[in-house]
This record gives sequence, C-alpha cells and structure tokens, in this order.
Amino acid sequence: MNDLICPRCGGTNPPNAAFCATCGAPLAAQPPANIQPPPPTGYNPPPPPPPTGYNPPPGGYNPPPVPGSKVLGDNTKWALGLGLAALFCCGPVTGVIGLILAKKDMDEIAAGRAPQLDAQWAKWAFYLNIIGLVLFVAGLCLWWGGMRMARF
Repeated sequence: MNDLICPRCGGTNPPNAAFCATCGAPLAAQPPANIQPPPPTGYNPPPPPPPTGYNPPPGGYNPPPVPGSKVLGDNTKWALGLGLAALFCCGPVTGVIGLILAKKDMDEIAAGRAPQLDAQWAKWAFYLNIIGLVLFVAGLCLWWGGMRMARF
C-alpha cells in the first residue's frame, strides 16, 4: 500500500526499508500518500480567540482581586479567631498570639508592603485580642478578690 519505489530501478520495497531489495540503492524516505495538501496561497487561518481575562495559576483557582477592594490577610484571619478564643476560653494564650499576628499585618500595611490588605479588619482583630486579655485579667482579679474575701 505505502511501498517505497526505488528511484534507480523502480522496484517496490516495504515501507521501512533503507535500501532497495532489487538493486541495493539507498532509499530516501518518501512522504505518506495520506498527507493533506498545503492550504492555498492567500489563506489566513482565523486568529485565536482573545483571552477571557484572568487565567488561574496551575494547581488552584485564586479569583483576581477587584481593583480597589481589600482582602483579609492570613494573619488577620488567625488573629480574629484567636481573639474570639481569648474572649471565651483561652485568655492570654491565644490573646498574645493574636495580638502579635494582628500587629504583623498592621505593620505590613503601614509600611506599604501589603496595600491589598484591609487595615480596618487588622485593627479590629488587634482590639479584639486586647479586650480578651483585659477581660481575662479582670476575671482573674475578681476571682482572686473573691478568694481573699472568702478567707475572712
């Protein structure tokens, strides 16, 4: 079907033959018969479609930030959670860590290294942790005072 024709003697050879079986002449690779002809001259393929905006990075989808919008930093998110924990159960353990994390984001925003972060949320997280610490100290003072009054 796609046999090679020897250019010297005209003999037919199998498609993978390197030399003619009749005369021994080297055979040049011939293109297969089912190749489409080149497009006519003046043919311009259609242009590729324009990009549709944001192309997510490989491995995940991160929606593009809306210009002018602010996002919560990871430190601020943790500080908010730790502040809530400081209010209800863990006091100084989570309150101090939450203060440090909120202060980190506040410093990054103030230095201009993170203009996309929301400064208001970072401040709220900072104050929430302070309130948690103050309530813990107040509760500790009330408990200690109650213990001292019980002795008399």
